[in-house]
Amino acid sequence: MKRKTLLFITPILLILSFLAGFVIASLYTPSRQYTTETTTTTPTIYATVVKTVKETVTLGGVQHVCFSKVEVCSSIIAKLIDSAERYVYVAIYSFTLDTLGDALIRARDRGVDVKVVIEREQAYVKGSEYERLLKAGINVRLDGNRYLMHHKFMIVDGGVVVTGSYNWSYGAEESNDENLIVISNPDIVRLYEEEFQRVWSQAS
Repeated sequence: MKRKTLLFITPILLILSFLAGFVIASLYTPSRQYTTETTTTTPTIYATVVKTVKETVTLGGVQHVCFSKVEVCSSIIAKLIDSAERYVYVAIYSFTLDTLGDALIRARDRGVDVKVVIEREQAYVKGSEYERLLKAGINVRLDGNRYLMHHKFMIVDGGVVVTGSYNWSYGAEESNDENLIVISNPDIVRLYEEEFQRVWSQAS
């Protein structure tokens, strides 16, 4: 009886062992190694470096400071024009003061080289000295800047610069709060000479 039972069970065990081995084999996944490569792109940056060179000038040689509500600034300008022996260069936004026009005409009549650049938009306003100076034979031009030539300065004989907020106008003389400074520093005068020549070369 035991022998028959063993004979019956043995094939079943063999079948079960086979199936178990098949299942285990199907579940088994051999280990694999993966290598991951990462590519990093570094952007190229193009840059332009602009080097600014600043000229340092020690400010000295201030001869006079005028405030329009305290002094008559036009008289200071007129005296400097009357003292000119070689040249007077003027870059001015608004020019309507007859007294300063008179001073420039006097300078021209005694042989002083007088050059004036006036803002183009101000050349034909009421009271402008532009046409009067032209008729007097003064070398006067209108600025070439398509925006504004807002300078208010004068150079006398390469030795003095007069500058500030003060226009050569009745508004500046009689109404506004304006300032005017007279400087005899050679370095400052040179810089203003260079600027005048630049503006003059572009004017017509």
